[in-house]
Amino acid sequence: MSLPSIAQLVLLGIPILLAASTAAAQQSPTAAGLANVEVAPSTSKTAGVYHVSSGTWTRRSGQLGPTLPDIIYTNTAQSSYFSTAGATGGFAPGSENFDEGGLPGTTNGHPFAIGPDRDSYRVSGYQINYCDMGAPQSGGWEISFYEQYSPCTVNAAPIVRINSTGLPAAGQCWLIEFDLSGGQEFDIAADGGDGWDNDADLDSFAWSFRYTGTDPSAGAGFLLTGDPESTDPAYIPAAVSIGGFGTYYGGPGGCSGTTGYLATDFWFLEDSAQPGNSGCYFFGGYSNQNGCGAPMFDIFSSFYMEIYADATAGIGIDYCQSTANSTGAMTTLTASGSAVATDDTVELLASNLPVGALCLMITSQTQGFISNPGNSAGNLCLFGDVGRFRQPGQVKVSGQDGRFSLSTTLGEWSTSVIPRTMPSLSYSAMTGITSNFQLWHRDAVMGSVTSNFSNGLSITWL
Repeated sequence: MSLPSIAQLVLLGIPILLAASTAAAQQSPTAAGLANVEVAPSTSKTAGVYHVSSGTWTRRSGQLGPTLPDIIYTNTAQSSYFSTAGATGGFAPGSENFDEGGLPGTTNGHPFAIGPDRDSYRVSGYQINYCDMGAPQSGGWEISFYEQYSPCTVNAAPIVRINSTGLPAAGQCWLIEFDLSGGQEFDIAADGGDGWDNDADLDSFAWSFRYTGTDPSAGAGFLLTGDPESTDPAYIPAAVSIGGFGTYYGGPGGCSGTTGYLATDFWFLEDSAQPGNSGCYFFGGYSNQNGCGAPMFDIFSSFYMEIYADATAGIGIDYCQSTANSTGAMTTLTASGSAVATDDTVELLASNLPVGALCLMITSQTQGFISNPGNSAGNLCLFGDVGRFRQPGQVKVSGQDGRFSLSTTLGEWSTSVIPRTMPSLSYSAMTGITSNFQLWHRDAVMGSVTSNFSNGLSITWL
């Protein structure tokens, strides 16, 4: 089946790029000119896996993975078009382009088939699909991730920015899987990090792309994806939700590719060089009456992205609660990785912290409960020989995302050196031994300096 040419698209009125107010995507859009929507020049080629930490490749042919853990977000229902708008060779080149989505959570009423068991994930990789008309190996993309994002608004601070250059181009379209293992992993929570609000403005995350290649004279852009109807031939608009199919928690779609959970028919373009270009854009409004078997009439304004993380259950048991801190939420301590002592792969992650709070991880083999110790606002869940993680790099302040973490894979601690005070300064985790952990942190309530604690978390080593 042949695809329409660019001239045919223009005559049909399909590639009109419309801008909505930056305040809210729901406001009436206004015409902003022709979008650079182009037919993909080729079937996407598989470039392989790019290992970000080492800057090396594992070349592979055929369809990619995931070779990395589970898929927690997938927006891959391809349209056979790509857009140079906001990328290079088209409208507002070099802009940052934001697309939104949702992640599985324990309470978010998602449409996934299998109940989730995580509210926070350590992202270990992602896959992108783009077309680049530039010279060979001139491609480059900066990819950023945002934990909380209101669709089609000005961006907040990202969790991470990952810039990769020297990527394949040569007038082709490319699938590349980015491996973040070895220190480039990052944490992201479901539902915007503050629990499910049943409101996409509060529950969505965002990712963005910006062209950083070396041949800006040529056209390049991400593949347009997300067409809900081409995902499932049984789709009924506004009646059947299929967003999220193909994730770790979802069932298979009826057609090739899947539509991202909470993906919308808009994206936000931020042009720092010419701020007047910044705004919320779409391609005339989505319309497709032919399901899997026909090209799009009006293209869904969404971009290709697949995100990988370990979505298996965390380790440890929550055995004791503290009290709400100054954010209004309780500081939450979780653990991920392996409870096998000799694996030495455990991350302790505290979330819902006040920004910039001094944090100290403490531990004991004995559980306890002391309310408001030392005039703290929280509860101490440990007793007996309480050890403190106070070696270089272990005492830190919480980040802008309200998080604190200690990871064995990053060399911040080890299961073979768990602190205590007697009879020696540390002990090694062994099969059958239970270690209890809790986070202490500074806080301020109504201008008064105080402290608080996380929940208590118990890990029995295997």
